[in-house]
Amino acid sequence: MSYLTCITNDLDDVRSCVVNGQHASNCDGREWQYDREAECSYPTNNECGGCLPAPAEHGMLCWSCYAKTRDALKIALDMITHLCSISRAQQLDNNGVRASATWILPVPNTWRTADELIMLLGHPAPGFPSDAVVWEIEAITERYLDAIDVDEWVARQDGAEAAVRFFRIMQNAMAQHPMADVEHKVKNVRCHECRQLNLVWKPPLDFDGPIHIVCSTPECGFVVDDTLYAVLAASQLEKVTSAMKETKAAELAEARAARAIEKRRITAAGKAVERAAEDAAIEARGAA
Repeated sequence: MSYLTCITNDLDDVRSCVVNGQHASNCDGREWQYDREAECSYPTNNECGGCLPAPAEHGMLCWSCYAKTRDALKIALDMITHLCSISRAQQLDNNGVRASATWILPVPNTWRTADELIMLLGHPAPGFPSDAVVWEIEAITERYLDAIDVDEWVARQDGAEAAVRFFRIMQNAMAQHPMADVEHKVKNVRCHECRQLNLVWKPPLDFDGPIHIVCSTPECGFVVDDTLYAVLAASQLEKVTSAMKETKAAELAEARAARAIEKRRITAAGKAVERAAEDAAIEARGAA
């Protein structure tokens, strides 16, 4: 191809930006998927919906990546400060799985994410000082954001690659640690009273206020406090873990039985070959 393509097409661990419905000259009609463990791509059974690489319209980025980069930079200051303000690396609602109420990681994942983001903006490793307070985090972030000229940043190969990784990490951080909590249904945890999967997570009305978890069943309306929720979630986790162990044990037993059958088959085949050889030797001696 004669035009410069979006840099995502040169990054193995990032989904390539393509033109929907348009196909490259070497397309075989099948969608390809990248395997991170094997570090290679392989064809799938899905029909290719388009694989023509998107052209680079802003530096080394396509229009979509450029727009995502600009949007991510606009909220980077608030997001990075928010990540560094989260000191307890646990989530009450994580599909019914939660960390211990007293367990605190030495370095929360939110801080590691903030370090990744500021280093992509040019800050030297390992990121923010470990003893930095919120106002220092904000000042450092502002300094590096002010030094970023988006057009110059994405015009360089290293800058364009950093920009792609920057907005992807920002997207994940926004999904995992939203700056504004919203009401949503709790997954996989049953109400202590009516045993229905109808618990609703209600964010605090005031800053640093209590979180309310209420059963939405009309005839129930049970309110679950944090302590009881932890017990219910832990119980659900124990059930899931127990079921996984039983399934794994059954798979192992089935595998052992299959190996035993295969071993007996190989042994029987070997003995048959030995008997055939012995019979052939006896016939040869008789003929002599």
